[in-house]
Amino acid sequence: MPVPSLVSAQELARVASTAYINQTFRVALIDSPGSDFEADDSLSTIMAGEVLGGTGGYTRQQIGFLSADLGLYSNGKTEFARKAATFVHNNAVNETIRFSHVVMLNPTETAPVSVTKLASRTSLSDGQSAIFYFDFTLYGVFVAE
Repeated sequence: MPVPSLVSAQELARVASTAYINQTFRVALIDSPGSDFEADDSLSTIMAGEVLGGTGGYTRQQIGFLSADLGLYSNGKTEFARKAATFVHNNAVNETIRFSHVVMLNPTETAPVSVTKLASRTSLSDGQSAIFYFDFTLYGVFVAE
């Protein structure tokens, strides 16, 4: 019978420090309405629909975590401070930024960390902006059988 055990605060802090602290993550907008990406989809499949760089001023944004962003350990988990990526349209006439997904890439930009499908296809024009918040919680549960 499986027996769950919480991973220690020290181990979660080590994992957080190795994987997230002092790392920069890029956030991209993807225009692939109707797509439901799976966890095992390739980066090229997901990124094929990335908004064309420069369209309406689009460029990938970045977020990063510092030691001060790591919260206190509680009940087998550690939360990070909330981070935000803001995309702003540059007022270019006849250029609309359309997107259906938000993707956070790992620091080497070789794999997605998270892919979020929006409730509906969205667009930015005329100086509009969109802010996406990232609330990370690192869970540590070990199951022994």
